[in-house]
Amino acid sequence: MRRLLLIPLLTLLGGALALPAPAGAAVKVIDDGPDPSLPAQMDILRVKIDNRADRVVLKLTFRDLTESRRGQTKVFIGTDPSSEAGFIAYSSHRPGSDPVTQLWEPTDQEFGGMPVECSGIRGRWRFDVDRVRIVVPQACLDSTAARYTFKAVAGFYKLKGDWTEFRGVRRG
Repeated sequence: MRRLLLIPLLTLLGGALALPAPAGAAVKVIDDGPDPSLPAQMDILRVKIDNRADRVVLKLTFRDLTESRRGQTKVFIGTDPSSEAGFIAYSSHRPGSDPVTQLWEPTDQEFGGMPVECSGIRGRWRFDVDRVRIVVPQACLDSTAARYTFKAVAGFYKLKGDWTEFRGVRRG
């Protein structure tokens, strides 16, 4: 009787072990840390990059986001490792209105850009946790690269703000 139960159990276990593990997203963090020389609302502390197969999720944590002040942040997403080609995920906040979140095609080395069509891009400013979350569908990035490069900047209109180092993150 034990032998009869053991055979199906071993078959089931063998089948489960033969299945491939689910693909996980590549997640990396850029720890930028506080910079006392910057206004608190401009100071990027951390950027969490979740480069999933279907979308890129960016979570930028600031030292002190203030809902009553204007703000903007941009994240460069380099989609071609052999060149500097890529996009800019842009999100801005104005007191009393919804955030504006767009995908831009870069026009210069200083994170200037022009909006491009991207259905599904969205952003959310969470002042209670000092975080900006931007989601960019992979379909908008139109890339087959296995790895992207990321760099975040924050500025509040005419004031220059913080920027992070570049970080490469594979696609999940």
